[in-house]
Amino acid sequence: MASVVVVGGGVAGLACAFRLRRAGHDVEVLERESEAGGRMRSESRDGFVVERGAQFVASGYRNLHTLVSALDLASAVRPLARSSHAILRRGRLCPADPGSLRGLLASRGLSAGAKLRLAGLAATLWRRRRHLDPYHPERAAVLDGEDMAVGFARTVGRENLEYLFAPAFSSTFDCEPEDLSWAFALLALRLAAEGRRLQSFAGGNGRFTRALAARVPVRVGCQVSAVESETAGVRVRYRARGREGRAIADAAVVAVPGTEVVELCPKLTPTERGFFEQVRYGRGIVVHLLLDAPPANLSHYGVSFPKSEALDLYGLAVDHHKEGAAPAGAGLVNAALTARAAARMWQAPDQAIADLVVSNLARTPIGRLSPSDCVVHRWSPMLPQFAPGYLHRLDSFLSRVDRSPRLAFAGDYLVGPYVEGAVTSGIRAATEIVRNF
Repeated sequence: MASVVVVGGGVAGLACAFRLRRAGHDVEVLERESEAGGRMRSESRDGFVVERGAQFVASGYRNLHTLVSALDLASAVRPLARSSHAILRRGRLCPADPGSLRGLLASRGLSAGAKLRLAGLAATLWRRRRHLDPYHPERAAVLDGEDMAVGFARTVGRENLEYLFAPAFSSTFDCEPEDLSWAFALLALRLAAEGRRLQSFAGGNGRFTRALAARVPVRVGCQVSAVESETAGVRVRYRARGREGRAIADAAVVAVPGTEVVELCPKLTPTERGFFEQVRYGRGIVVHLLLDAPPANLSHYGVSFPKSEALDLYGLAVDHHKEGAAPAGAGLVNAALTARAAARMWQAPDQAIADLVVSNLARTPIGRLSPSDCVVHRWSPMLPQFAPGYLHRLDSFLSRVDRSPRLAFAGDYLVGPYVEGAVTSGIRAATEIVRNF
């Protein structure tokens, strides 16, 4: 049995610790916040359940659902009451779900010519299928030569890019299409095709991370300052309750945002350091509007806003379609600001940000909403950016020969910027530790 310190109590770190504990190892999680869960936490407010990060899970998230079964949480996973998607085009909300070919062909928001060009995307996904494993994105490095905007424009044309794929990807990953790799976009579509049914946990998605945290020792309010690994073991320095401390263990897993690894781990190998120095995250603002009643003109779960509509929002999601997310008869909507609007409003008061969202929605068929309250979440870092060229760097990192001894890494930046990516990375880090001990 080995002693292992997991630095970071987000979903990746918790999944890793749970797997190690079940394998018989002595594990402790060190989390700097007052509560574990990272970007998968939920908070209650006047009968509403507001997600602090992850908005949903999906039926095809096989590693997450394996853990759900192990935690006896399967009965808590519920399908969304409504999961349809729409795109705003010329003042109309047009049904259009990028993950459903049948739905796209029936959509009134695309011209007949644009629909015909979608066959090119289906052909590309089939032709490249051996490289498109969402659980091993590094295998798509051979396809990683251009950004998403160029790839979609070449494959399906400008109309499909502007009114379908760009807004859908921007509202999901909170970034511009030029900042995403074409290869990553294909991977995301492949993952969606493997199990698209949207789900959530009754009582909030934080129920999953709370269940994981209840099964492993977690020390919260513990700020780690250094992780030093040697061939004989690992030393972790931290500060908790105003006092300095240290933990000695056989191994450690660093499960923090990739941009923080270099500062925490002074003895990385040159290959590792070079990789982490190039990891990038976006930052963003998500606003939750608490409503006395559901919006009358909003029948979809998700709505994406193309850049041509000149709004300060990438899109919105209707959270009261999740069981227990809102009191009976009430409404709950969250909207994500564009990167440019988030940068402009970063220091603005919460009410000013909420007012911006309300005024933007008033320019759409959704109309002017009158929230009784609002919750504003600023995320920095928010999501890792799988930009053009990133998969090449990831492939080199994962296949490196020179590795820091007794040290593993976990985080969504290693698999994909979604819950399943984080969970998968945690399980793999645990497997690496188990294999070595």
